[in-house]
Amino acid sequence: MTLRTLLTIWLALLIAAPVFGQGSAQTPVRHTKPFTLTQVWRLDKTYIDSQHGVTFQYPSIWQAELQFGYIPPALYWLDAPKPIAGFGYKEGPFPRDGIVGPYSKFNLEGFGIVYAAIPAADATACEAKASSMSYTPKLGITVFGGRPFAEYETGDGAMSQGNDGKLYSTYAQSVCYLFEIDVAQIFSVQDEYRTLTQTQLNFIWGHLKDIMKSVRIEPTEQKPN
Repeated sequence: MTLRTLLTIWLALLIAAPVFGQGSAQTPVRHTKPFTLTQVWRLDKTYIDSQHGVTFQYPSIWQAELQFGYIPPALYWLDAPKPIAGFGYKEGPFPRDGIVGPYSKFNLEGFGIVYAAIPAADATACEAKASSMSYTPKLGITVFGGRPFAEYETGDGAMSQGNDGKLYSTYAQSVCYLFEIDVAQIFSVQDEYRTLTQTQLNFIWGHLKDIMKSVRIEPTEQKPN
């Protein structure tokens, strides 16, 4: 092999080396460590709807979702106001081949929040719309962020799966604001999965209500289209 040939090979390797190095550095790292309970419930991200003046906090590991299990929220149904936004956490289908987070060994499908804003003539019309999506009369009035919300219960089930929800409505400047928090479960799982206890469900509902406590509404003068 001549000296010229050796120099040609050396130069080719010298030029190619940085390219190989860059390719390795750009390989994405896959995070397989299960989420912790703290991560699942840490309210470290803010949703902003500037058109309607709405903000609320939710966990950053949650995904943009309008449905958290097989049965969708009441706000997702055909005759209901379509949600503007939704965020949720899902453990995935059964059987599960891995641990996603703290509820992977339970019958939980997922949970989350959906939100909609629709035109309404007055507060009575707003409550009527919310009531049409509930299977019970209005439960009462709850205050979030200094604003009163009418509270309702929602829910449905099919194929041994169910979704339970709490729907909140409030009215301001010709807009009906609707928020729904939901918990989706499956009730015919294999023996290795346990049913959520009432204590666990109370914990989940309490943290979902913490999201509602973060809701702030500062409506603009402009009416929605």
